[in-house]
Amino acid sequence: MYLGQVGFSLELTAEQHQLIDRTHRFAADVVRPAAAEYDRTQDFPWPILEQAAEAGLYSPVLYAELNQDDSGLSIPLMIEELFWGCAGIGLSIVYPALALAAIRHAGTDEQLAR
Repeated sequence: MYLGQVGFSLELTAEQHQLIDRTHRFAADVVRPAAAEYDRTQDFPWPILEQAAEAGLYSPVLYAELNQDDSGLSIPLMIEELFWGCAGIGLSIVYPALALAAIRHAGTDEQLAR
């Protein structure tokens, strides 16, 4: 049996492509231009987190939705694009997803939704 027979595919969905595009634009327009200054000052990037929230990229709701992705690729795809902009700032943006991942794997669907 080959992988095509079991329904396994690494093809990205339209939603995943949209997430990649949206996150890459944010990384290119907001994160990357500010990265060197935050590296220099070592300040926490609160203004960028606020912009990420406005763009819908810093939201527990988004992370909960991305955790529902059966392929498990959506959050890593988002992380890859943010880290392309700056790994430190990207980590600040996706850090809340760590707790949600634990809830998804050890909790109930109701707990994740809450």
